[in-house]
Amino acid sequence: MKMQKINTKLKKILELIKKSQAVLITSHRDPDGDSIGSQLALAELVKSEGKSCRIINQGDLPYRYMFLDPQGKIENVDMVKGRKDVGAIPDLVLVLDCTSMSRVGEVEKLIPASATLINIDHHPDNEEFGNFDYVDVDASAVGEIIFSLLKISGFFITTAVSTQLYAAILTDTGRFKFSNTSPRCLKVCAELIKSGADPKHITNQVYFNHSLPFLRLLGSILSNPQTLDEGKICTMILKQDLLADLRVDPKEVEGVVDYSLFLKGVEIGLLFTEKENGKTKVNLRSQNEFDVSKVAKAFGGGGHRNAAGCILNHGLEPAKRIILERIQKILKNESVGSFTS
Repeated sequence: MKMQKINTKLKKILELIKKSQAVLITSHRDPDGDSIGSQLALAELVKSEGKSCRIINQGDLPYRYMFLDPQGKIENVDMVKGRKDVGAIPDLVLVLDCTSMSRVGEVEKLIPASATLINIDHHPDNEEFGNFDYVDVDASAVGEIIFSLLKISGFFITTAVSTQLYAAILTDTGRFKFSNTSPRCLKVCAELIKSGADPKHITNQVYFNHSLPFLRLLGSILSNPQTLDEGKICTMILKQDLLADLRVDPKEVEGVVDYSLFLKGVEIGLLFTEKENGKTKVNLRSQNEFDVSKVAKAFGGGGHRNAAGCILNHGLEPAKRIILERIQKILKNESVGSFTS
């Protein structure tokens, strides 16, 4: 986007925030680092304007991101539904990092039809579902967009907010190794460091802060990966009984899929996690031009070219077969090669 157009759109978002009374901020199911950091930082701007504000998502806050929200500002919709003290009815809803409204899950039921809906995203396949849409496909992360919004508003960026936004960009660029890492996002991170973000502390909290039970779990998962097509695809499986046996908090396992790319020669990595009611959560990663978000989106999920996820209403083995068949189909249609399973 051209700078003048960006500024105009950001000013419009600020105008809508100033006109509001009660604000709801939300993002996609099972929030990740970008959505969490961005929501927390945006909430500080909203509150600085004297507005009431709540952050509600579907899914627990992953263990690795709890340090970003020490006061527990982010609520799980499962704990909100059915309560009588739901607070003020929002007249403004800010949806971050979602390609479509269906991605917010159960939170959609809390949004009144009368509310103004602002859609802020950076995914190229965004459906522009808001009353006002701001989609910057050149942004590395929504955190980068929120940084621009804070800057244009004149908001004083604190150490806490700097930390939240740095974590958002750090995680959505895969520690600055995904293809969305740009000179612009690195400049933003430099400014965030100047404002108090500590790269070493943030990286340690997100990536190097695990419990002993988790390390035992990781060892078990890594002891039996499967490789396909001469080592170009790596799949890993996580069963619920293993979590229970090792007494691992499910909130700590976010990010395990990254290890599927640690093996030399692997281009596409997958983690299949057994869920309740016969479902399977699928996390996908790539480190080539293969767009894993196309696979996830086919099953109601989403994400980025190099990192995506979805949930299938199938057990582990059927889910694995279905996903691998989808990957093969995409590869065949795009004439990128032939992976065999």
